[in-house]
Amino acid sequence: MSSVLDMFRTRTKEGELKKSVLKVSDPKKDALTRFKHLRIVLDNYSKLEAKDFFEANYSHIYFIFNDNFSNVEADLKQRANRAHREDLDAILFVFEKILTLLPELIHKRWMFHSIGRILKKLLHPGNGLKIRKDGIRLFLLWYQILNENASEECHEIFLQLVPGLGKGIHQEVLYGKSQSGAESKESCSGIIISGDITPILPGSGEKLPDNITKHYFDALIYYMVSEVIKVEWKNKRMRETCFVFLFDNFKSSYLMWLLPTFDKAGDIYNPRLDLPESRQVSELESHDMPGNVSDCRYSFIKWLAHFVFISKQHDKAIENQVPETVGSEEDITETDQPMAAAAENMPGSNASTLSTGSHHSELDSMTSSLCYEEWVDENDIVRSVLLTSRENINIIHESFRQAFLFSLNQSKSIKTVISVYKDWFQHADQKPIFMQEPSDIGLGHAPDHHSSLSDILEEDSSDESAPQTKDLSKSLPSLDSINNSRIRNASYLGAIGDLADGGRLNDVRAGIQKVLQVFIVNSANVFLLQTDDESAMSEQVDLCKKVINIYRYLVMNINMEQKTWEKMLQVLLCITTGVLGDVPIFNRKPTDLQKRLATPIFQTIIVTWIRANLCVFVSGQLWDQFLGVLSSLSGWPELIRQWANTMDTLTRVLAKQVYGLDLTDLPLQRLTEQKEKRRRGKSQEIPRNKSNDKSFSRSWSKNEPPNDKAFTSNAVPFERGKYKSDGAGGSKSRPDLNKQRSLSGEPSPSHSRQPSNASDSALYIRSNSDGNLADPKDLVERLKGVTSEEMREKHDSTVIPACTVSISSTSENIDSPAPEDLEVAKLSMRDLQSDPDVDSISFEHSEQDTSYRCTDSRSPSPTSIHSRSPSPISELTVHPQQKDCPTPDRDSLHIEMAATTTDGGIETKECINDMRSVLAGGSVQGWLPDNAVVLWKRMLGILGDVNQIMDPENHVMVYEELSKILDTLHKIRNNLGVTEDNTFSPPPPDFIPPTTIFTPWEFECLSLPDDYKRGKLLAYQLLCQTVVKRHDVPLSTELLSQFYMCLHTGIGTRDQEIINVLVKHCGPRFFSTPLQSSTLLLKNFIQAVEIVLSSSDLRQTPRSEALSLIGSLMCFPNHYQDLQVLNVGELSVESLSSNTLKECIISQLLNSAKKESAETARCIALSSIGVYLYEELCHQTLHSKLHEAVIVLLGNLRCKHKVAAKTATAILSMLCDHTDQLLNYHAALPKHIIEVVTATVSVLIPLTGIEVSQEERKLIVAMLFCVVEWCMKMPISLLLETTDTDRSCVFKVFQVLDVAVKGHSTESLSQARQLLAGMIQDSDFAHLRELHSPVGDYKSDRKSGESDSIQCAAKLLINHMVNHMCHFPMGSGASRLSSSIQEHHDMEELEVNDLKQEIFYSSNIQFFVQNKRTLVSFIELPALVDLPGGGVTAGLTTARTVCRVLLRDLTGKYAWESSMLYAPPWCQEGSSVKNAKALLDLSSGSELEPLLSHDEHDAPLTDTERPSSMMPLYNLSLPHQDNLNDMLRYIGHTSPECHLIPGEPLNLEAGTPEGFSTESEEAIKGMVIHQKVNELQYYSKHKMDQGSLGFQKMLAKPQVPCEGEETTPPFQMCRMMLDQLGLLAWEQRCHFDLLRKSDKLLRELKNLDNQKCRETHKIAVIYVAEGQEDKNSILSNCGASKAFEDFVAGLGWEVDLETHQGFLGGLQQNRTTGNTAPYYATSLTECIFHVSTRMPSGTDDAMHIKMRHLGNDEIHIIWSEHTRDYRRGIIPTEFGDVLIIIYPLPSGLYRIEINKKAEVPYFGPLFDGAILDRKVLPGLVRATAINASRVKRSLLPFYHSFYEERAKNFETVIQQHVDFTMFEDFAANVFAPVLPQNATIMDQSQDLSFTASMTSVDQSQSSAVDQVSPAMPRQSRGLQIHKRQHLDVF
Repeated sequence: MSSVLDMFRTRTKEGELKKSVLKVSDPKKDALTRFKHLRIVLDNYSKLEAKDFFEANYSHIYFIFNDNFSNVEADLKQRANRAHREDLDAILFVFEKILTLLPELIHKRWMFHSIGRILKKLLHPGNGLKIRKDGIRLFLLWYQILNENASEECHEIFLQLVPGLGKGIHQEVLYGKSQSGAESKESCSGIIISGDITPILPGSGEKLPDNITKHYFDALIYYMVSEVIKVEWKNKRMRETCFVFLFDNFKSSYLMWLLPTFDKAGDIYNPRLDLPESRQVSELESHDMPGNVSDCRYSFIKWLAHFVFISKQHDKAIENQVPETVGSEEDITETDQPMAAAAENMPGSNASTLSTGSHHSELDSMTSSLCYEEWVDENDIVRSVLLTSRENINIIHESFRQAFLFSLNQSKSIKTVISVYKDWFQHADQKPIFMQEPSDIGLGHAPDHHSSLSDILEEDSSDESAPQTKDLSKSLPSLDSINNSRIRNASYLGAIGDLADGGRLNDVRAGIQKVLQVFIVNSANVFLLQTDDESAMSEQVDLCKKVINIYRYLVMNINMEQKTWEKMLQVLLCITTGVLGDVPIFNRKPTDLQKRLATPIFQTIIVTWIRANLCVFVSGQLWDQFLGVLSSLSGWPELIRQWANTMDTLTRVLAKQVYGLDLTDLPLQRLTEQKEKRRRGKSQEIPRNKSNDKSFSRSWSKNEPPNDKAFTSNAVPFERGKYKSDGAGGSKSRPDLNKQRSLSGEPSPSHSRQPSNASDSALYIRSNSDGNLADPKDLVERLKGVTSEEMREKHDSTVIPACTVSISSTSENIDSPAPEDLEVAKLSMRDLQSDPDVDSISFEHSEQDTSYRCTDSRSPSPTSIHSRSPSPISELTVHPQQKDCPTPDRDSLHIEMAATTTDGGIETKECINDMRSVLAGGSVQGWLPDNAVVLWKRMLGILGDVNQIMDPENHVMVYEELSKILDTLHKIRNNLGVTEDNTFSPPPPDFIPPTTIFTPWEFECLSLPDDYKRGKLLAYQLLCQTVVKRHDVPLSTELLSQFYMCLHTGIGTRDQEIINVLVKHCGPRFFSTPLQSSTLLLKNFIQAVEIVLSSSDLRQTPRSEALSLIGSLMCFPNHYQDLQVLNVGELSVESLSSNTLKECIISQLLNSAKKESAETARCIALSSIGVYLYEELCHQTLHSKLHEAVIVLLGNLRCKHKVAAKTATAILSMLCDHTDQLLNYHAALPKHIIEVVTATVSVLIPLTGIEVSQEERKLIVAMLFCVVEWCMKMPISLLLETTDTDRSCVFKVFQVLDVAVKGHSTESLSQARQLLAGMIQDSDFAHLRELHSPVGDYKSDRKSGESDSIQCAAKLLINHMVNHMCHFPMGSGASRLSSSIQEHHDMEELEVNDLKQEIFYSSNIQFFVQNKRTLVSFIELPALVDLPGGGVTAGLTTARTVCRVLLRDLTGKYAWESSMLYAPPWCQEGSSVKNAKALLDLSSGSELEPLLSHDEHDAPLTDTERPSSMMPLYNLSLPHQDNLNDMLRYIGHTSPECHLIPGEPLNLEAGTPEGFSTESEEAIKGMVIHQKVNELQYYSKHKMDQGSLGFQKMLAKPQVPCEGEETTPPFQMCRMMLDQLGLLAWEQRCHFDLLRKSDKLLRELKNLDNQKCRETHKIAVIYVAEGQEDKNSILSNCGASKAFEDFVAGLGWEVDLETHQGFLGGLQQNRTTGNTAPYYATSLTECIFHVSTRMPSGTDDAMHIKMRHLGNDEIHIIWSEHTRDYRRGIIPTEFGDVLIIIYPLPSGLYRIEINKKAEVPYFGPLFDGAILDRKVLPGLVRATAINASRVKRSLLPFYHSFYEERAKNFETVIQQHVDFTMFEDFAANVFAPVLPQNATIMDQSQDLSFTASMTSVDQSQSSAVDQVSPAMPRQSRGLQIHKRQHLDVF
C-alpha cells in the first residue's frame, strides 16, 4: 500500500531532497534541524529507498532520534502541552521507522540497551493509555525482531505487558489505577518500573476503561498480528518467523494464564471422546475469577476465531444463507453477532470495533478509538502459522473445548466457537486443512532445511534474493488457497521452533470425521450445565438451540462414518437424559430450560436416529438404550407430539416405499375428472404442502444420504438424466444444481435454473451427491446386466417369488422426479413455528423414488394376554449376536432378497447384498422397503407399552396419533390396486397395510381405570374402525370374539360416553359387514340405541347413527326367523323371535319420529318407518303398528323441520302405489290420508297477499302433488262418498286447490285450523308447528315478476284431475298423456311436416285464446268417410267436413273432432231425398203420416221407471217416459265428473227463474192447458171428415229436401261449432280472442308441444361385476347376474324404444342406445332408467355414447358385486351428484349406501346404511332415486318445474301474441281466416290499389324485422267485401 501512496505524495524537489539527505548526516547541524530534514527524507522516500538510506546512515539517524527524544522527554516533564505531544508523536514515528527499516541490525542487538530503556519508559504504568499502547506496539516490533537474541529481561517485559494478567509482584502496580509515577517509583522496583525509569507523559485525569486488563490484552493480541507485516526484512519469510516467535511466547505464558485448565495432551488426531458429565454453576465460579481475566478469554477466543473463520466479508452473507432453526428473530441477530465480531477489529477487517453488538458490547470508547488499516498479508501469515502445525491446530481445538467448558457468564465465547464450527461445516468447498482427509492432497516437496536462523538471514541478505523474497511474500498460503497448496513439513518449521513433534512428518490433515466427533462431544457440555438463574438459563437455551441447529445440519448434509454416527447418537442420548431426565409429573413444573428445549431435543434425537439407520448400521445396544430413554420420558407431552409427527412422516414413507403411493397425490384423487382437467390445463405440477416438508422433522423422509459437499457458489445448468448416481457411493458426481425443488419433492412450477436472489435468501446448492441411491431403473439394469430396452420388452415388473421384495421397472417410476433434482429448503421446525425462540439453518436434500416392496413375515408373540395379534413394540427386539449377518433383527425382518436375471437365474450374493439397505445388512443407503418397514414398526413401539404412560393426557395423545395412523393405513388400502388411467382393473395388491397391528394395545387399554377414560374411548373407536369394514383376509375368530366381548361389555356398562362411541363407529355397517355371527349382539345394540336416544344431550350423542342402525334392522324380522342373541349384561344366549324383534324396532322408531329433536335423526326415523310400511305392504304381513305408523307420518307433515315434513310427504306419496293393500287392511285409511294431507296443506297456505319462503313453497307444492297422487289411485266411489255431516274427498281436494290459487281469507284459515286440530293430537308429537302461529311472512325470496309456484301448481292439478281422473292410464298406456296431433296434420294441400308459415295461408285454420290460459286451434278437415269404420264419424251419414279442435293448456294438448250427423248408418247414402224418406218410413203411394197419433190421449199411463244404469233408447221408450230426464240421469251415473255440482244429479228440475212470481206461473199453465183443450176439440170435430177438405187439413204433407250443392265454405263447420259452444256470444267477447299470426307464434307453439307435461327423471343403472374397478370393464358389461335383472325388472316395465311414445331421457329410437329400457310412469311423473347392460358397447363410438348417457345423469344406481366398495370417480363425470349403491350380502339381503355431494340435502325413503330384502328393493330404490333427483334439481340456480316453465311460456304467448280486435274484425276472422282469392276489397272513401289492399292489417307485425307475417287480406272498419258469389252470413 505504501507504494501506492507514494504516487500521491507531494514530492520535494530533487535538489532540496539531496540537501536534506546531506544535512541529516551533517554533524555540524543541531539535532532538531537534522530531525526535520530526516522527516523530509522519510516523507519523500519509498520503503526500499528509506531502508537503504537508514542502513547507510543508521548511526546518524539513531543519534538524531535519541537526542531529540531526550529533549522532548525533558520538555514533557516540565510542561506537557499540545506541541510537545505532537513532537513526541513525531519522535516515536522515527523510532518506529528505525525498528521497521533496520531489523537486521536490531536482530543483532544493535543499540539493545538504549532501545530497551526507551521502551521501558514508554511502558511505564504511569503513562497515559495511548503512550502505553504505543509502547506495547513498539516493544512487540523490537521483541519479534530480536527473536532468539532477546534477553531474559525482554521475555519478562513481554510477560508483563498486560496488567492484571500473569504472575509476579509487579502485577499489582501494573494494574493500579490511582498510583502516580512517584509513588510507583518509591513503592516498587522492577524490570519496567526501576528506580531511574520514569513515565514520559503521565495520564493524570484520564478516563480509564472499566477493564484495563482486557483493554491492554486486546491491544497485545492485535499488535502481535498487525506489527508483523510492518518490519521490512530482506528475507520476507522472517515475518512468519517473527510471528511464530511471538505466538510461541504467547501460548507458553498468556495462554496458560487465560485457560488454567488447558490440556496440553489434547490431540485432534487422536481425540479423547469421553461423554461429558453434568456440571453445576457453583463449581465454575472459581473459573470466572478474577473478572478482568475472564473477559480476556472472550477476546482471545474471538481473536483465534477470526483466523480460522472461512468467511472474510462482513456482509452477513452467512447469516442470510444459513439462518438458524431454533430461536427467535432477536436470537438470530444476537447469534450472528459473535460470528461477525470475529471478523471485526482484526487485521484485514473493515470494522473498527470488537464489539458484538449493543447487547454484548465489551470495548468502550477507548477501544473503539483504534483505527486499523486494511491489511492483507498479515492474516495469511497468522493462518499459515496456526494451520500448518499439529501443535497449533491442537491449541485451536483445545481452546474451543475450553470455551465449551466456560460458565454462562462467558456465553459470548461459546457463541463465537459455535459460529466457527458452523462456518467450517457449511463451507464444504473451503474446508480448513485439518478437516481434509489425509488422502485428499498429496504431500509437497519439502524445502531445503536450514540449520539456524542466522543461516537464513545470511543466505537471503544478498541482492539476488530480493526478487525471490518478494515472490515468496506473495506465495504465502491463505486459508482460501491453503487447500490447494503444499503442506509444509517439519523440516521447515523445525528451524523456527520445536514444532515438528520430534522431527517426524507433520501431516496436519485429521479429516472431517474427527473434527465432527470432537465437536459433537465437546458441544454437549453446553446442555449439561445446571443453573437456577433465569437470565443465565435463557442464555443457555439460546446456546443449546444453536448447537442443536448444527447437529441437525450435520445429520442432514454431512457424510458421517459409523463411529461418528454412534458418537452423535450417544451424545444425544446423554443430552436427552441430562436435560429432560426429570419428567414433569405429580405437579412438578419443568424448568425454563426444559420447556424450551424439550421439543428441539426430542425432535433432533428422533430424526437423527432414523437418519443414522438409513446411513449406517446401528447396533442393538444403542437401540435398547434409545428405547429405554424414550420410554422413561413418555411423561413429556413434547415427546408424544414429536413421536406423532415422526409416525406421520414414517407412514408416508412406508406408503411410498412399500406400497408405491404418494399420499399427497393418490390415484383416487387423480382419477376425478376435475383434477384431470386441471392437470391437462397446466404444463407443470403444483407443489403441495408448502409448509410441511420444510421442517427438520420432515426432511429426513427424503431419500438422500447426507453429503458434506453440499454447497457451492457456482451453478451449472442442470440436464435431467445426464448425471446418474451409480448406486451407493457411485463414482459419477453431479454438477452443481441451481434448481430449487418444491417442498413435497416435486419440481417447483417455475423450474428455475437460475440462482436465487441472495438478498432474499442465499440458498446453498449441493454440488455433489455421491452416495445417493441409484434410480430404480439403473439399479435394476446394474443388477440384471441388461439394457433398459430389453428390460422393458421382457418385463414390466420383476417380481421375486422367493422373497418379499419386488423391484418395479415400469415407466411410472422411471419418469418420476429424478434423484438429482435437489431440494433446497430451510431447516425449520413445523411444530415450533409459534415458538418465539425458533430460528433456522439452511439445509438441502434430494428425494429418491424407489419402488421396492417388502413386508414383515414374522408374527411376533403378543404383549397382551387378551390377544394373539402382533404387538408394535415387539419389533424393537434386536439380535446383534448374529454372526453370519449384521442385520439388527434378522429374525424379525426375514427380508431374503434375490434378484432374478433375464433368463430366470439367480444373481450372486454380492448383487443381492447391493440391493439391501444397511439396516438389513446391505450397503445401500437411503430409503428402501426393508428399512421403511422396520423403522416404522420400531418407531411405533419406541415409547414402550403405551398403556404404561402415567399421564392421561399423554395417553390420549398417543391414541389420537394411532387413530391418524389407522386412517392413513385405510387410505393406503383404498388406493391399492386402483387403476392409474381408469382403463383396466389391476389385480389385488400383493401387500396390504397392517391395520390390526394396534389391537393388542387397544384391548389392553380397555382394562385401564377411569382416569384414562378418553384413551379408552379412543381405543373403542379404533377397534370399531379396524373391525367394522371390509377385509381382504377374514379376521381371525379370536380377534372377532374379543371384539364382540368388548362390545358386549361396553354396552353392558350403560356408560353414555362408551355407548356413544360404539354406536357412532359401528353404526348400520356392523350388521351389513360380513362379520361372523354379528346378529349375536342385536339386543345389545337395540339397548344401546335406546340409551342414546333417551339422552337429553343432542350434540354429543350420535342420534343419526343410532337411528340408522336400528332402521337398518327393519327387514331382519321378515327375512330371519328366530335368532340367537346375547343377553344384555350377562354371557348367556337366548332365542329372539321375529315378532318381538319387529315390535322393539318399530316402537323405538315411532317414538323417535314423534319426539326426536335433531332434524337429520328425525328424517332417518321417518325413512325407516317408510321402509317398514313398504315392507309390510309388500309382504302383506300387515303388522298391528301399521295404522299408527301412517298416523305418525301424517303428524310429521306439520313438523317444524321442513326437511322432515318433506320426507314424510315423499313417503306418503310412495305409499299410494299400495292403495289396494291399504284398502284391504283398513278401508278408511286411504281416505283419511287424503283428508289429513288436505287439511294440513290448507293450514300451510298463507293468507292472500302474504308471501312465504322458497322452502315453504316447495313443501306446500309437494303436499298438493301428494294429495292428487292419492286421488288418482283411489276408487272414484270413495272419493265421491259423502255423509250427512261431511262432504266428499273430491270436494275437499278441489276446495284446497282453489284456496291455493286464490289464497286464504282470515275466516277460511281459521276454519282450516279447526278442522286439522281434530284430526291430529298434538300432544303425541313434539316440535310441531303451532296451529295458531302466523302463516307466511312479508320477506319473500321470490323475485319480482316470478310466478307463484303454489298458484301455478294448483291450477295444473285442478286441470289434471278434471282431465285424467278415472281416465288414466288411457288405452295407449301410461306413456301417453297428451295428444301428438298438430295443426298441419291431415291437410293434404299443405306439403309440410312441421308447423310452418304455410298454415297461415290456409283458410281452414284459425287460432284463438280463451280466458288467457288455453290456446285453441280450430281446423276444418275433410271427413274420412272411406276409412274402415268411417273414421271419426263411425260410419254415420255426416257432413263432408270435420271440425278439429286442438287445446293447449298447463296439463298438455288435447284434440277433439266433431261432425254434423245427417243419418244413421242404415240410411241410404248419396241422396238426401232417400235419406228423408227412410227417416219418415215413406215409399211411393203410401199414406201420409198424420200429425197426431189417433189415440194418443187414450194411452194408458204406467208408473214404470227406467233404472239409472239403462240407456234410454227411443225404440224401447214408452209414451209417458221422459227420455231427456232419463238421459241426464244416465249420464250422471256413468260419468259423475260431468255433474255441474259434485253430488247433485243432472236431471233435477230447474228452479223457478229469478223474478218469476207464482201467479205468473199459474197464468201460463192455464194458457197452455186452454190451448191443449182447443186443439183436442178441433181434432175430435174433424177427425171423421175423411175425403173432405178438413181432412186434408189434418194430414201432413211429405216434404222432400232439395238436392243441394256441396259448396260449403272452408271454415263453416268450425263457425258452427264456435256458435254452438257459445264462444261467439257477446258475454264471451272479453274472454275469447284471436292470436296474431307470426313466426314467433309458431316457435312458441313448437316449444309448448315439445315440453313435457309431467315431471321427468332419467336415472343411470350401472352393473359392477366381481373384480371390476375401472370404467372400461364396467361399461363393457353386456350381461349381468340374475339378481340384477330381477332388480331392474322391478324398477319399471320394459318398453321398446323404437315405438315408445313417452319420455326417452335422451335415448335414441334408432337402436344406437339399445332396444329396450325400463320405464315407470304415473299421471304426474315419468322416469326412464339408463341401464348400462341394455346399451351396446362393442365399438368405441358405442362406448362413447353409453358413457355420455350414463355420465350425464345426476342420479346413479350402482349394483356392485365387487369385493371392494364402489368409489366415486370410476365413472368420471361432473354429474352423478347422488350415488345409490347396492351391495348384495351373503345373507340374501342388500346393503344400501347413499353417496351424495355435500350440497345435496337429505332425501328419503332410503338412508345410508339401510338393509333391504329383494322384494322391497326395487320400489324403495326407485322412490329414493326420484326423490334424490327432485332434491338435486331444486338446488340448480334458476330452476323451474315443468309446470312453471309451461305457465311462463303461456304467459309469453298471451302477452305477445293476443290480437285484441274490434268485434267486426273478430267476426270477419271467424267467418274467413283468409279471404278467398276472388275477393275484392274496396274503400268507401278512396280507391286503393289491389296491392295495397292485400297488405296485413297489423302494421306493427309487418314492421318487425325478425318476424315475417303472411299477407292475409282482411277488411277493416269502413271496408266492404264484394264477392262474385253469394256468401251466407250467420
